[in-house]
Amino acid sequence: MSKRRILIFVLLVAFAMLAAIWLQGINPAASPILVSILIVAVFPIVAFAATTKPLWDFVENILDESNLQQMATRFYLYGRGGSGKTTLIKSWLGGEVRPEQATKYFAYYTAEKYVDLETKKRWRVVVSDYQGQSPSQNTLNASAKVIGPTSNRAVNAAFFIVDIAPRIEKGGQPLATPELVEWLSTDTEAKIEKRVEQHLEYIVPAILEIVFSTVYSKNLLNVTLVINKIDLLRDVVAMGCIPGVSLGNVDDYVRNLFKKVEHNVRDACDRASTSDSHTINFQVVVVSAVTGQGVAKLFNEIVRQHAIQGSNSTAPRRTARRRRRAAASR
Repeated sequence: MSKRRILIFVLLVAFAMLAAIWLQGINPAASPILVSILIVAVFPIVAFAATTKPLWDFVENILDESNLQQMATRFYLYGRGGSGKTTLIKSWLGGEVRPEQATKYFAYYTAEKYVDLETKKRWRVVVSDYQGQSPSQNTLNASAKVIGPTSNRAVNAAFFIVDIAPRIEKGGQPLATPELVEWLSTDTEAKIEKRVEQHLEYIVPAILEIVFSTVYSKNLLNVTLVINKIDLLRDVVAMGCIPGVSLGNVDDYVRNLFKKVEHNVRDACDRASTSDSHTINFQVVVVSAVTGQGVAKLFNEIVRQHAIQGSNSTAPRRTARRRRRAAASR
């Protein structure tokens, strides 16, 4: 049972108990009979209501709309399975952070981060983690309760995650960094080239068009190509596994590997924004989700810029139905 459902159940039980106390105050002499009636009739009704899907849907829809109206910076992460999306999130929010909601294909995380240490100003962040292996799972399973309705998406930053080595499992567990470095130290260039090709198959113009149609609105301020697992590349470069590449030019080397992916994402970003003259900041950032290198800086700078704007654009505008209600009440 989710946290929300537990909360709703507790509230229903509390309401029933308050009703019993109120009835006892009205007629103390009849309280034993009223309590008996409450136990026999009301609590089963509460239990039934607490397990009825329409009630859950009704309450959760109210909570979801309330969450969308809260000012926050919302991140949408897209990338192949094993590219390090979840590790990236936990590196920034903390390893013990748990998703607010998780399904087979989707999870999202919320937290509050400091945007000004002097004033202790805090800002809410929401990070979407799409866990599917196919692009359609990332787009078709996008949750409106997190990224907003199709008419006005709430996403402020979209990250396209790539890496230089896949997740490799042994005995059902991913290899630790030293084992992965050892695996990558032989036929290094061929293995990296194969991984880059896998990302090129995943981040193609046709799919990017679908992704941007899923997340784009004027609330989208930043698009970043995130090149992950630079720690692995530095280790194999230090071992001399890639001729002509040194620790001094390793960042340039890895950016060059993903030049075509960068072109695809930048082009899709430009095409999405030119239709309404909206400016989106595009950047390429090299990080290590495992060591944390570059991760906090990447997220924090976007959150800080968004928070400074004071953004009324953070929350989606009211739906047409709510606008009609507001107009009728005037």
